[in-house]
Amino acid sequence: ALDLMVGYNYAHLAMDLITSGASGRMVALRDGTYTHIPMSSVTSGVKRVDVSELYDKENYLPKVRSVIGKPMFLY
Repeated sequence: ALDLMVGYNYAHLAMDLITSGASGRMVALRDGTYTHIPMSSVTSGVKRVDVSELYDKENYLPKVRSVIGKPMFLY
């Protein structure tokens, strides 16, 4: 299944970074392609999430009714 393949590939790529001596990098998906990016990219820029559109705050669950045009990982 997709979740197993993605998890396996992330782990494999993370180990590649470690064995190559790279530091300050993390594995990522960009435009549907595996890559690695600087850890600083997580904290750079403003991130906005429409909580009321994507999450049911009372039941602590995602609202996944309409996913057309949304990214695979809902932000």
